[in-house]
Amino acid sequence: MANRTKQNIEILSTTNPKWKEYFDSLENNLKDPYFTNAYYELENKNAECFVYKDDKNMFFYPYIKTHINSLGYELDKNYYDIQGAYGYNGALVQDDTDTDFINKARKKFLEYAKEENIIAEFVRFNPLYTNHKYFSDITPINANKNIIVDLKETDIWMNSYEYSTRKNVNKALRNNLTYKIIESKDMTKIDIENFSFIYNKTMTRNNADLEYLFNLEYFTNITNKLKQNAIFIFIYKDDVIISTELVLLNDYVAYSYLGGTLKEYFEFRPNDYLKHILIKELQERGLTYFMLGGGISINDGIFKYKKNFSKNGIYDFFISKSIYNYEVYDLILKQWCKKVDLQTQEKYNHYLLKYHYGVS
Repeated sequence: MANRTKQNIEILSTTNPKWKEYFDSLENNLKDPYFTNAYYELENKNAECFVYKDDKNMFFYPYIKTHINSLGYELDKNYYDIQGAYGYNGALVQDDTDTDFINKARKKFLEYAKEENIIAEFVRFNPLYTNHKYFSDITPINANKNIIVDLKETDIWMNSYEYSTRKNVNKALRNNLTYKIIESKDMTKIDIENFSFIYNKTMTRNNADLEYLFNLEYFTNITNKLKQNAIFIFIYKDDVIISTELVLLNDYVAYSYLGGTLKEYFEFRPNDYLKHILIKELQERGLTYFMLGGGISINDGIFKYKKNFSKNGIYDFFISKSIYNYEVYDLILKQWCKKVDLQTQEKYNHYLLKYHYGVS
């Protein structure tokens, strides 16, 4: 991928050292693991970062850029779409009080998108940064609620946890559950295999889409690329690993990323114990927030479980679905409908980039 510079705009590939250089120049609370070049390299796809700068400020926006023609569609020229990597995305701004700069940066991006034949853009904004406000041209969609634990709370046990969570943690302690926290850089091949086994077994049990199943190579790449931005926790019953979680983090915020639990050990409450141990660990490390995420839908069982750890930590989660070329977008959808069956069409109908699915 070419790296380009034009009128205070730079388009950077993951291999361009300027991506890391600009990222490292951000304020500490903005050095989010989801925005690193190392994280985007995990996707093994065409990622780039749009950077707009002046002497005092910077608009920093990474995303995956997909060549739509290569998916098998017949089009008159090359067209693309963009979306953030798995997790939270959007843009980071060094000084978000400068609305004139932010609006100008977004305008420059839209000009670039038009030049590049980018027809659609999908974003999952970060509830902590409320960075949907940087995209003034779109109407953000309030798609869900997310739970964030405030680690500055001095008595999380009493003030954040629900009674049921305290009860479950105490039950785990009575059942003599133990734990081990391993830095990403210290993970062994066996550790990675153990994590992968429990995670993928959990996803299979829950009938998760194939896109949520990751192979050993993916987890190995995390330990190699995110050496300073990831930790793993394992929960044991006797000598058996029964629950595990991968957390992405910096010095400010941690994210509950991927995890799983063996169903036959649910009765010992390993999930509650795992989150409790993580919260204590992150507090001891001096972090400010722990983002647990939300459920599949608003107020479902997963959401209620997460809310039990932070009963007052409910944040709005926004996404955006932007179409910049309706004519080409509709043409692609017509071709997609001819390529896939009705079941696939119905399954992905609410996706903006639905035409990515069922064609490869």
